[in-house]
Order: sequence, then structure tokens, then C-alpha cells
Amino acid sequence: MEISYIVEVMLSIGIGVVAFFLKRTIDELDRCKHDIEKIKEDYITKEDFFREQNENRRKLDRIMDILLEVKGEIGNG
Repeated sequence: MEISYIVEVMLSIGIGVVAFFLKRTIDELDRCKHDIEKIKEDYITKEDFFREQNENRRKLDRIMDILLEVKGEIGNG
């Protein structure tokens, strides 16, 4: 009778340990999935980045053109 009691206790402890680690692993996986979703929401794609860079270059070119025109007018005037 004592041996079956010890086996039951050891089996219960083993199941408890397995359940603990399984739950911890599942929680970590859920956190990773949540982090991936947040990254997808917050970050831009490569194409969006290049498009924005090109827009900034066009704006800088326009500013440079205006500055060169102003400088030319002041130098000629």
C-alpha cells in the first residue's frame, strides 16, 4: 500500500512539473506573438522607407533650388 502511495505522489509531482513548464512555454509563445504583432503595427516596410526617402530628397532639391535662386538674385542685385 505504501509503494502505490509513493508512486501516486511521484506521478502527481511529475505531472505538476510538466504542466508548469508547459504553461510557461505557452505564455512565452503568446508574448512573442504579441510582440510580433506590435512590430508589424509600428514599423514601416522597405518600400515605404524608400518612398519617404525619395520624397525627402525631392523636398531638399526644391529647397536648394530656391536658395540658389535667392543667392543668384542677391548676387545680381
